[in-house]
Amino acid sequence: MKKRFDPKAILYTDTLTPDLFLSEYLPLLTSDAVKIYMYSMFLWKTEGEVTILKLENRLSFSKEKILSALEELSQKEIITLVGQDILLNDIKRIELDRLYKEKTSLDKQYIGEKEAVISAINNQFFDGNMPIYMYANIETWFQKYKFEDAVMMMLFTVCKENGVLTNSYIETVAKDWFENGVKTEFDLVEMFDRREKMKDSYSKIQKMLNRKTAFTRFETDIINKWFNEFNFSYEIVEEALKKTTRISNPNIAYVDKILTTWYENQFESIEDVKKENALKDLTTNDLRMMVHEHYQEINLKNSMLFETRKSEVFAKVPRIEALYNEINDLYFKQAFSVDKKSVAEEIKDKKYEMSLLFEKHKIPENYLTRSYDCNICKDTGIDNGKDCSCKLDFLKSISNK
Repeated sequence: MKKRFDPKAILYTDTLTPDLFLSEYLPLLTSDAVKIYMYSMFLWKTEGEVTILKLENRLSFSKEKILSALEELSQKEIITLVGQDILLNDIKRIELDRLYKEKTSLDKQYIGEKEAVISAINNQFFDGNMPIYMYANIETWFQKYKFEDAVMMMLFTVCKENGVLTNSYIETVAKDWFENGVKTEFDLVEMFDRREKMKDSYSKIQKMLNRKTAFTRFETDIINKWFNEFNFSYEIVEEALKKTTRISNPNIAYVDKILTTWYENQFESIEDVKKENALKDLTTNDLRMMVHEHYQEINLKNSMLFETRKSEVFAKVPRIEALYNEINDLYFKQAFSVDKKSVAEEIKDKKYEMSLLFEKHKIPENYLTRSYDCNICKDTGIDNGKDCSCKLDFLKSISNK
C-alpha cells in the first residue's frame, strides 16, 4: 500500500544516505545519476514507491536524461528497474555478501602471510580505522594481480597522493598496473619511467604542433600507437612532425598518416627516414645514373662469375678450352661462309665432344653458359624497346627503402 505523503513532515524528517554510497559510488557517478538517486531515496521513504513517471513529473530532467541516469545506476547495481518501477537495492547488504564470499574463498595461509602488509596499510593510510571491506579487497588484489608487498604499498601511496582511497579507484589503478605487466617493484619503476618519457614526448609534440589545448583521449591513443605498436623513437616521430610545416593546420591525423606509411614500409630507424627524404630529392638524371650503375654492377658480377668458371674448367680439362675456342672461331667463320651448313655441322660435332667431356668430369651442362639475373632483358633493363619488369621492380624498391 502506498504511503500518504504529509507535506508538513518534511520540516522534521531526514533522508539518510549510506556512507558506503558516499565513499564508493558517488565519486564514480555523474551528477545527474547522483541527483536522481538522492531524490529516489526521498520518494522511497515518503511514498513507498519510485517510478520513472514520478521522476519525470517532479524533476526538471528530460525523459532521456532520466533513463540514461537510471541505466548508469542499474549497471552499478544501486537500483533495479522493473518496467516503470524503480527498486532501491540494499547496497550495504550486497557489499557484505560480496565480502563474505571473498573472505571465505581466500586461502587462510595466504591471508596470514599478508597480515603484516595489510596492518601497515591500515596504520599508514587509514590511521588504524580502515573500513572492514578493505581487508578482504587487499587480500583479493594480492591473489588476483600477484603484486609484491612493496607494490601493494606503493599502490595505496599513489592513490593517497591523488586524494582518492575508494575501493573502486584503487581497483582501477591496480588493474592498470597489472595490464602493464607490473608485479615487482622493478616492474613498477620501469613503468613509471616509461610513462614519464611518454609525458615528455606529449609535451614536445604539443609544442611542435603549436597546440594550446591538451590532447584528447583519442589523440593520446594514436600517439601511444606510434611508440608502443610501431616502436618508433621520438627522433622518427619528430621527422614526421617537421613535415607539418607544409600544411596550414598541423594535426595528429596528418602526422599519423605519415608514420603509418613509414611503418608499413618497415622503417625501423631514423636512417631509413633520411634515406627516404634523400630519394625524394633525386633528379631524373640522378635516377638514371642509379639505374645505370645498378645494371653495370649486375653485369660485372655475372661476367666475373663466368670468367671464374671458365678458368676453373680450362685448368681442369685443357681439351675443353681448346674446343671452346674452336667453337667460337667457327661461329665467326660461319658468319662469312658461303657453306653455312657444313660449318654448323662442324660446330655440332665439337659441342657433342665437349658435352662428353663435361659428363666425364662431372661438370654441370650449362656451367660455361653466361647467366643473367633477368633472362627477359639479359640485364639491360630494356625489353622490346620498353622498360623491363626488372627495371620497374628496381625503381619500386628504391622508393620503398
